[in-house]
Amino acid sequence: MDAELKEMFGMIIGKLDSLDQKVGSLDQKVGSLDQKVDSLDKKVTKNSIDIESIRTDIKTIVEVQKAYIEKNERDHEEIITLINHEISLHSAILKNVSSDVRGLEEDQKILEREVLSIKRKIG
Repeated sequence: MDAELKEMFGMIIGKLDSLDQKVGSLDQKVGSLDQKVDSLDKKVTKNSIDIESIRTDIKTIVEVQKAYIEKNERDHEEIITLINHEISLHSAILKNVSSDVRGLEEDQKILEREVLSIKRKIG
């Protein structure tokens, strides 16, 4: 029985050694996976920081764009106001010039009648 017991203990020790090697191999693989997970965590953290930075940049761009749009609209309103003022001014000048031309036409007609009247008297 001692021999059988020795043989069984030998088999058990052999299997325990084999199991110990497998556990050691699994431990190495788990360690390797831990390193990979740590590396991925670092990358995810860096990406999160990058994304937050990009969001901040986008918000800044949007604010600047809004400011440009508002300034552009104000400038256009100012230009339209100036154009309307100029049109009003030109319209007033045109009315004044038209009135002057009508007055000149009337004066010319009066002069033509007087010239005709003088020509009749003379001759």
